[in-house]
Amino acid sequence: MSSGINFGGLASGMDTEGLISKLVSIQKQPIARLQQQQQKYLKQADVIAALKGQISNVAQSANSLLTADAFSAVIPSNSDSSVASLVMSGVGQAGNYTLSVSKLAQSQKISSGAQSSVSSALGQTGQFTINGKLVSVDSTDSLSSVARKINDVSPGATASIINGGTGNAYLTITSSNSGISGKPQLSDLTGSFLSTIGVLGATENIRLPITNGAAGLNFSSSSDIVGTSLGVTGLTGQTIKINGVNVSLNLQSDSLQAVADKINSASTGATASVVSVTEGVNTKYRLEITGASSPTFVDAGNTLATLGIVQKTASNELVAAQDASYKVDGVSLTSSTNTIEGVIPGGKITLLKADATTPPTTTLSIKSDTDAVANRIKSFTDSYNSAVKFITDNSQFDGDTYETGPLFGDPVARQFLSTMNSLLMSNIPGLTGNYKNLTDIGIRIDGTGSLSVDSSKLNTAIQTDSEGVRKLFQNFGSSSSSSVVYISGTSSTQPSSPSSYGVNITQVATKTQYVAATAKTSNNTSSETLTFSGNLIGSSSYNLTIDVGSNLQTIIDKINNDTKLKDLLTASNNSGKLQIDSKRFGSNGLFNVVSNQSPLGSNSGVGFNPGTLTNGLDVAGTINGESAMGVGQFLTGTKTDGKALGLQIQYSGTSTGNAGNITFTRGMSGIVNSALTMFTDIASGITVTTEKALRDQGELIKNQIDTINKRAAASITELRAKFSQMEQQISKVQQQGARLSQLTNTSTSK
Repeated sequence: MSSGINFGGLASGMDTEGLISKLVSIQKQPIARLQQQQQKYLKQADVIAALKGQISNVAQSANSLLTADAFSAVIPSNSDSSVASLVMSGVGQAGNYTLSVSKLAQSQKISSGAQSSVSSALGQTGQFTINGKLVSVDSTDSLSSVARKINDVSPGATASIINGGTGNAYLTITSSNSGISGKPQLSDLTGSFLSTIGVLGATENIRLPITNGAAGLNFSSSSDIVGTSLGVTGLTGQTIKINGVNVSLNLQSDSLQAVADKINSASTGATASVVSVTEGVNTKYRLEITGASSPTFVDAGNTLATLGIVQKTASNELVAAQDASYKVDGVSLTSSTNTIEGVIPGGKITLLKADATTPPTTTLSIKSDTDAVANRIKSFTDSYNSAVKFITDNSQFDGDTYETGPLFGDPVARQFLSTMNSLLMSNIPGLTGNYKNLTDIGIRIDGTGSLSVDSSKLNTAIQTDSEGVRKLFQNFGSSSSSSVVYISGTSSTQPSSPSSYGVNITQVATKTQYVAATAKTSNNTSSETLTFSGNLIGSSSYNLTIDVGSNLQTIIDKINNDTKLKDLLTASNNSGKLQIDSKRFGSNGLFNVVSNQSPLGSNSGVGFNPGTLTNGLDVAGTINGESAMGVGQFLTGTKTDGKALGLQIQYSGTSTGNAGNITFTRGMSGIVNSALTMFTDIASGITVTTEKALRDQGELIKNQIDTINKRAAASITELRAKFSQMEQQISKVQQQGARLSQLTNTSTSK
């Protein structure tokens, strides 16, 4: 093994290492030229990659003009800001609205009767609930400590103290929610603390009226014991009356569902059911009691009050709960809060002043935000100008040195500029109206190849015909038939100009329907579970409990009012049979439903096992005579090389055959986006393939350099070996000469 240290020329006196170095350097001379070529390729690849980024920015800015809100920016104004405020989400429709306010929403505030002091022990014991939250009172508690206990359980109301001196101390309770529905529910559970200190009076009313009945508080479970849910022990059985009929209940052992079952078993003429409701993101359950008319209630031991069905009136109401009452363009409306959303699309109104006798009035105006729309258009022109400047900066030519920039004469850059110049200054195919190209709204190409914007002309166009400006940039479609509606197109969809695309329907979309096998003529004699499943319901099945005593109308109401099912299904009476229809068309609306009632078809239950299930169908047909895929009522062109590829329409008609014609126009943003795909496509884009080819060239040269270096290293080893042999031979000759000289000297001396 070589040590890496070489002593050449010891015998010959020659600088063999120097000779080897010079010989090898001649062999490696091509490397410098190759390295220059490699750096040139890699630098050009980097510039092409940067150009790809510039072109992608142009495509993205064009794409941003295709969004639904790109041309919907608005500015609100208000003729009297003391009456109400208006805030827009940034998008909306221009218009003027007259608002008058007769009442503001208020939160109920009640108080106790006068007590001796805020800190003296009240000498009361017991438990009470406030909005379903339990508060326990000890004999040593004062008004102040009771207020703290209420606030500690966060019941959706705030307890406060008014200290007016000896004999004038008060406990106040203010609801956290405004409006009539926001009144706090208060009930003595054990003892009579609230009644004794004068918070509650003797008169009892339904707390939350619903159609022909009453609704209770929201509980976290329908199957948990009510007392356990409240965190209370020691409750005893009580007898309530509904329509004068006794019903025995015990909240220490009854669940919400058990309470409903007991009421239904008592033949009170009223029907009790447990209904699921959505509270924020959580599902809660409440008791509802209904009849042919609103039932009457007698509440023993505050049982119904604890469930939230009834509520004793406040003895001292300082502020009455009140809904806001107002008019928009003469239409009377109410709200439980003073902050109102949805009445004006995209707007939030906050009511500030009201008068029932002479309602104060203001005019709310919404105008297009010309500057915001113009700035979005200018963002597109700026991104294009940035790309032009990048190409210009990298295409310089030095007349003295003849040096050129990496994009000088580059075909990719030339093709990009040529493509964009042609597109940007052309009329939009099929577009009618005042604006058919960018020049019409003040955008043109200047002497440098950049886009210049006449802001005055652009703003005037937006103010006078914002819809025309929108159509200049965005894809849009129109139909010859009210049953055919344009939904969307893609970068693959070709403009239909000068003609239109015919829509032919071979199958109409339908909804899934289930009809019971037999008519239902009597009430349920036992509880029943309906299990819903299928695409409409989701990945997990959904159970709905039908209570004892339910008749057909009760079952229909329960399905239609269920928090999950009401948005998915509609139940109805089909000649005495239960009918359930999906609210969605086609495959997305498929569902199935079965009952645990036995025997199947028993009149004691719903009576639809087995029943008739008719699955919904997706729409089917063609667009422009080309294949299309249907989902529900929506039909989308799917022919890979078709003109209508990606075009989506909605067909709401009821007959097959020729349904009408669709005209599709691709706006400037869509045209630009589609054209730039050939430059930026991750698989076949021109900039992508060009960059790869340049880097491949650089890698090829690197391999050539590596080969030369390997050959040079081998040559060094080979030359050293040869010179070493030469030195050895010279050394032998020198040794032989030395011996001959020694022999000659010895002979002469003799």
